[in-house]
Amino acid sequence: MKTKFKFKKFIYALAPMAGVTDFAFREICSDFGADMVVSEMISAKALEYNNARTQKMLKENSTCIKSVQLFGHDPKAVAKVVSSGILDKFDIIDFNCGCPAKKIVGNNDGSAMMRDIEHTRQVLQALRNNTCKPISVKFRLGIDNRINFIEFGKMCEEVGVDFVTLHARTREQGYSGEVDKKAYVELINNVNIPVIWSGDISSSKDVKYAKSIGCAGVMIGREALGNPEIFAKLKHKKVNFTKKEIVLRHLNNMREYFENDDATFSYFKKHLLWYLKNYKNATELKKQVCFMQSLQEMYNFIEKNI
Repeated sequence: MKTKFKFKKFIYALAPMAGVTDFAFREICSDFGADMVVSEMISAKALEYNNARTQKMLKENSTCIKSVQLFGHDPKAVAKVVSSGILDKFDIIDFNCGCPAKKIVGNNDGSAMMRDIEHTRQVLQALRNNTCKPISVKFRLGIDNRINFIEFGKMCEEVGVDFVTLHARTREQGYSGEVDKKAYVELINNVNIPVIWSGDISSSKDVKYAKSIGCAGVMIGREALGNPEIFAKLKHKKVNFTKKEIVLRHLNNMREYFENDDATFSYFKKHLLWYLKNYKNATELKKQVCFMQSLQEMYNFIEKNI
């Protein structure tokens, strides 16, 4: 009989974000106290066909719990990928049933997986049958104005999913408005597997509430942009690095990932803009970043302004 999964402590996790939670960002968030980091969502179909760019997204060097997030609606593709050994470096396999992006939903992936629970059951069963690793599922309140997260969560538990993450907004809400705090309580009361809270976690007060209702952890996304040290702060741990040191550390990690200075420069611009978001003269500094032409110019800017 499969042992019931349980986290050893309350988990502070980095949420999966497309185009953001790459190798370098996962590593620096791990360095600053994230207990678990989740990759960008990765196409099971692309991995099935050995897509080189997608395989590069699997690079991993974090020291905390490492989770890879897959998406797809083909049970055969999911089974082939998880049994191939390509995901062996990860501790957990997460499955995306929550992405609200039009392109993803239009291909019957992400939040669209909540439309047909029985089909999603087949996909998750294929995942469960082909790995001994803990598996998790991230989902929303529902889609097409149908709120079915309780039914969906129960299905996940029946299949053998080890824990779930709820982002308590509907697909139609995207990231607007506030999460439905009561939904987390409802889900916790209706399943017997750990539930992680995702959405609008930004302060110790938020964490305290999540703990009080029985969540197994919190997942932090947008609040970590330009602020990877948020994990240390939420744990009330001292950050022994200046903002400049953090930015340079992140940038150097990015260079290791890309092994190409032009690609590093182009990609890191958005991260540098996020690092500037709370500066008094942010508007002027962001203009300078937008008009940069080289990686050396970026280093000079960081040295002078961060």
